[in-house]
Amino acid sequence: MKLKRSLMITALGLAILGSATGASAAETEGLVNSQEISFTQVPDGTGSSILATNKAKGRLDVHSPPLRSTYAVAKSSANRLQDYIYARAKTYNGDGSLIKSKSASATKADYIGVKAMNGTLYSSNDWAIGTHIFKLKGYKTITGQTKAYW
Repeated sequence: MKLKRSLMITALGLAILGSATGASAAETEGLVNSQEISFTQVPDGTGSSILATNKAKGRLDVHSPPLRSTYAVAKSSANRLQDYIYARAKTYNGDGSLIKSKSASATKADYIGVKAMNGTLYSSNDWAIGTHIFKLKGYKTITGQTKAYW
């Protein structure tokens, strides 16, 4: 009885500790690799000279959850609403052939994310590319890529 109770207390403590990280289980389950790049969005010279610089980030995560298909998630985020924001995730086989491509875009948003299934359980040589675009009137357009391997 004491052993059962102490096991339950330990399990409860681990559950609380695990949920305190701020990331949901869906976001971290099977996370294998990720790459994040940061950008500074600067004025393009056509508008006011007092425009502040903005920050933007592109992130690509590749996941390999147990006994399920692998997938990639591309996320584009900015500290200010963008006129246009875009994210694309492409997954590739080890020989360089495209497996899946998925993209999403939004207007007047500061975040967009997209998930592309790799479609395989085995992904030892596979890789993914994330494409990130940020457009805002009065600022230079930012385009960047991220790459991660399973």
